[in-house]
Amino acid sequence: MDSFTILNQIQLISCAMMVAVIWIIQILHYPTFFYINESDFSKFHEFHSSRITLIVAPLMLLELVSASFLWYLDMNSIFYRLNLVLVIFVWFVTFFVSVPIHNQLLKGKDLNQIKRLVFTNWIRTGVWTFRFGLCFFLSQV
Repeated sequence: MDSFTILNQIQLISCAMMVAVIWIIQILHYPTFFYINESDFSKFHEFHSSRITLIVAPLMLLELVSASFLWYLDMNSIFYRLNLVLVIFVWFVTFFVSVPIHNQLLKGKDLNQIKRLVFTNWIRTGVWTFRFGLCFFLSQV
């Protein structure tokens, strides 16, 4: 198995894992924020933030590194370029939309911020889901 095939497999597996995580977060976990009482919310949110980072950070980094190498190995491919652009877009939304909302929620329960988090997280959910289809396609080529 050559390095290009291995990188494609790493990309597919890391993306598949992130798709599973983001759908669980979107459908189950973020909506749960509405049901945590105010007195427990800060502790709950701090716990969520520290634990989810242990899962998400390595996977997102693996996606970025493998997407970068795939593009580097085949710079003429519109698909690998699109894949890398989508990875960077997810990072952008994560750090400039989701993280600031989470930082606000560290101060305490805020229903408007929770609604905003759930709503804006659909962007990441959609992009990751689309990317999984793209990665699956690329792994078959």
